[in-house]
Amino acid sequence: MRLLTFLTIFCISISASAATVKDLYDVAVPVEDQTEESRSDAIGGAFQRMLVRLSGTEQVLENPVLMGEQSNAQSYMSSLRYERGTEEQLLLSVTFMAGPMQKLLERAAAPVWGSSRPRTQLWLAVNSDEGRTAVGPEEGEWKAAFDGAMRRRGLPWMFPAWDLEDQMALPVASLWGLFEEDIASAAARYSSDGYLAGRIMAVGGAYSFTGYIHHSDIRHSLSVQADTPELLALEVAAEVAEKLSERYAVIPLAGIDNNELIRVTGINTFADYRALLEYLSANVAVRDVVVVASDRDEVTLALDLTTGWSQVLDSMALDKKIIADEEGVAYVWQR
Repeated sequence: MRLLTFLTIFCISISASAATVKDLYDVAVPVEDQTEESRSDAIGGAFQRMLVRLSGTEQVLENPVLMGEQSNAQSYMSSLRYERGTEEQLLLSVTFMAGPMQKLLERAAAPVWGSSRPRTQLWLAVNSDEGRTAVGPEEGEWKAAFDGAMRRRGLPWMFPAWDLEDQMALPVASLWGLFEEDIASAAARYSSDGYLAGRIMAVGGAYSFTGYIHHSDIRHSLSVQADTPELLALEVAAEVAEKLSERYAVIPLAGIDNNELIRVTGINTFADYRALLEYLSANVAVRDVVVVASDRDEVTLALDLTTGWSQVLDSMALDKKIIADEEGVAYVWQR
């Protein structure tokens, strides 16, 4: 173990705090009826959705260790119930257990993405029979499609208000043209971690999306086609999840001990001390936290990690609860 020194990766500017996905381990899947066969098939589908959501990538569905556990999916569940969705569709709602699911992904050497995730603004323009319009917070077909798609992938999101200030900063024509400076200027009004900008149009009975995701130092172009608004939104959300998880999901290093010794200041009360330990323990890359020393307003902690320290820094930089001090030899706890 070594005393943590200042790492340049911690200097990356990230514009806003992360959001906590509260229902990350809850999955609802359609089911034909309440027979045992239908329930078993639905549980298998829910298990696959859970793996994709927790890893951020559909590549986990090709992992033999994970697919070998699908027949044992019920052992990773804490509850299930039937409910009615839109248009009275029968759904099976399954809640999975966080610890066992994370350990399974770790055992399979698959990415693990925790519940603290970047919030994405959705700046979308649609070409319809009524002309080119923006998708705002009011209920509508495209809002519902993207609400469902982002929720399914465990991605925090928000739509701009599209009030007069937004309309002045970013006319629909500028959004449709994907004028990046204008979009960036409008997005700066909101406190989120990045944004998705794109235009949607009907193409021969199908739909197409052209745009890009911008997040911190990530800028990734997207071009997607699908038969329905729901499928198009799912394809777009999948690409967003893939790019963000590449940055923030941690990949466990099986069989390798990764230990770090860090010093954290700003611990002025017992509540600070407890909150710090709970925060670090909740990180998916931290196996264990041991207090090595405590002196006035600072503590020295030994961390047992599942992955490299740089990935842990990335995940902590997102919500900015621990920042490097001015000398670069310790961290400061942000209450």
